[in-house]
Amino acid sequence: MKNLLKLICLTFFFPSDVILSQENESFMSDHEKAIRAVNDGEILTLDQILEKINRNFDGRVISINLKDNEKGLFGWVYDIMIIETDNKVKQIRLDAGTSTVLSVISGD
Repeated sequence: MKNLLKLICLTFFFPSDVILSQENESFMSDHEKAIRAVNDGEILTLDQILEKINRNFDGRVISINLKDNEKGLFGWVYDIMIIETDNKVKQIRLDAGTSTVLSVISGD
């Protein structure tokens, strides 16, 4: 319904060539951009990422953040924080398209 209202408003206020470019990311929320990236095969699903995290790290996921075009990187990056069984926090950065671990930062 929300998208329908957006399309109606766009139809009324903007010429048709602007409406056709609705896929332009300036009209999309971060959530919509992420969904589009998953649907286009640009990034892996959260389930696929969590499967890798659970396979390779002990602990419980406490935070997940998906970033697009992070500093110096091209593409999407998942920042995931886990708390290990000894209550230490670990921040894991993964390439969202390949699930390659980019960095691991351990805290106390």
